[in-house]
Formats: sequence, C-alpha cells, structure tokens
Amino acid sequence: MNTSDDSTPGEASTPGAQRRPQPVQWDLVFFKVRCSTLQQADERDIDQDLIVSQVEEITFPVSPHRLIENSEVFAGMFHLLTSENQRVEGRDKAHPIMLEGYQACDFNALLRILYPTPLDLISGAFKLEREEWVGVLDLSTRWQMKEIREYAIKNLSKLSLSSVEKVALARAHKVSKWLKEGLTEILAESPIPPLDELEKLGLKTACRLLWIWNQRVSTNASPQGLQVTLGSIGCYNANCQAALFVNSMNCRACGRQIAVDDPEAMYFSSNCSVTIQDSGTPGPGRGTLIFNSTLLRCRYCTNVPISPQNYPCTSCGQNTSYSTFRLLCPANPSTNLSVDEVFKEEITSYESWDQ
Repeated sequence: MNTSDDSTPGEASTPGAQRRPQPVQWDLVFFKVRCSTLQQADERDIDQDLIVSQVEEITFPVSPHRLIENSEVFAGMFHLLTSENQRVEGRDKAHPIMLEGYQACDFNALLRILYPTPLDLISGAFKLEREEWVGVLDLSTRWQMKEIREYAIKNLSKLSLSSVEKVALARAHKVSKWLKEGLTEILAESPIPPLDELEKLGLKTACRLLWIWNQRVSTNASPQGLQVTLGSIGCYNANCQAALFVNSMNCRACGRQIAVDDPEAMYFSSNCSVTIQDSGTPGPGRGTLIFNSTLLRCRYCTNVPISPQNYPCTSCGQNTSYSTFRLLCPANPSTNLSVDEVFKEEITSYESWDQ
C-alpha cells in the first residue's frame, strides 16, 4: 500500500475542517490458490474475494473475511450480497458498497486494526491517535465487533481523559465503566466544575450531580447510623487530622474498656446534629464531621463515655477540645454508591453492551 500526500506545501489546515485520512492508493494483488487433498481427486480454483467499499469520497478495496469474522452486521450483509448467482455491488470501483453516515478516517483506522502491517505486529502496538481510537470504538460498537470494541476501550482508557470527556464518550459509545468513573471524578473535584462544563453533560445530569453534591456539603447533618470508634476520632487541626486515641480507654461512667477499633462500643445519641466541615482535601471524604463528645453514648451504660476536656494530638502536638472532635471516616455514603443509585438505569443499559 503506497501513501502519497496531495496537500500543497505550506498550506495550513482550516480550524474545524472535517477530518480526512491521507490519500491512499491501495495496491491490489489477486491470489489464486489451488487446493488438493488425498480424499478429493478433483482440483478447485479459489479466487480470493475482494470487495470495494466507499466511505465519503474515498474507495477502499478490502478482502472481506476479517469484516465477516468480526462483525455480525457485515456477516449478514455479505450473506445477502452473495445470495444471488452474480454479485455486482462491491465487485469493482464502479459498483462499490456504499457505507452511508460514516467517516472515511474512522473506517481507515478500523482497517488498520483488522489488517495490521508487519510493523504493527512486530511492535505489538497500533500507532493510532486519540480521534482514530474513538473512530474505531464508534464503528466497532455500531457494527457489533465485540473484541475490537473492547480493544479500543482498553487503549482509550490509557489516555488522559477528563471526567467530562469520559461521560461524553460513555454515552456516545455505551461504556458503563467510563460513565461511573467520569461522574465519580466530577463529584470528587474541588471545587466542582463550573456550570458551563456541567451543562455539556445535559441539564438532567447537571441537576442530578448538583443534588448529590448538595447532600455532601450540608452544614448540618444527622449522625445516626454512622459508625464511630475511638480510632476514628481525629485531631481538629485540618492540616493534621491524626487519630487522637491510639490506645484503648475505659468509659468514664461504667468503667468498661473501649477498644480503639471496636465499632460497637459507642454510638451517637438520638436527635442530635453535627457540623460538616470542608477539609479542603479533594475527594469524596473532603467533608468531615465535627462533633461534641457529649453526643456520644456508651453502648453498655448509655452515658457519655469520654471526659469533656482537651486532648493533645500525638502527631502535631496541638490540643483538641472535646467539643471539636473530628470523625475521620467519610460523613456520607461513598460517591460511587450514590452514582450507582442515581444513574442506575443508564449504567445498567450500557453494561448490556459489554456482555
């Protein structure tokens, strides 16, 4: 296959111009294979079929076997074409198979995957640009090429895709993995993306994301149902946030021992509220609970288990008041769980494409 460039030297490409593959002149080589076996006395002449497809203004002579092997759509198409005694469509340049609604660059990139060069095989990698991989993903999805689709997703995942790009690509090509990753990353960004960026995802998605985010940054919240241990009580200093208690202690009321990692020893009293403070650290756990230790109750005697006093931090040395304890675990359910719940129907519909 010889490649030539018809562009004029020094000619600059116009911004927004439609992508075109470099002009390609395919060298056509026709093979005739003579087969004979000991079990079969007669000889058969087999001509390797070549079909001609046209995408936009560019004609691609292609041997169809890889298309048939990898795509149910093409397998059905060629079955119809060869059902007649004499096939005309796709037989030569004068009668190409017209592929309407596709881009030549995308088809050209797909052919590079289906018909790799010796250099591609030796290097073990296909040197495709980002947009070419997107084109391969688009065509492999539309033409039901499962293995090619998975390969395109794998290679695009290695590239640096923004959270908004992941969501956009996920919806365009039905990729559940990117949808969950993109939405989760958007919610974890600090600060959250500007409104014009969220609007690119659609008004409904922007509203849902803002709703989820709003649940995480409320200034007051109910701590009922949250798990608290001695080891999860941290220093108030936002730059430290180390655990205040590294050893077990006894309940100040009943004397029962409270282990550092015992989730059953203490709980928050009913009808109380705590403050969620922005820790300034990006991520789903950036909102942390600030609470008064008098809200805690011992599981055994139901009294306040921790003495109301200042506690020195063994890490930074600063004192933390009993009224400004910090809960080191996330204040709300994880972002992934919320994304799975709110966008469950859409995620499920995309997962069917990967089966």
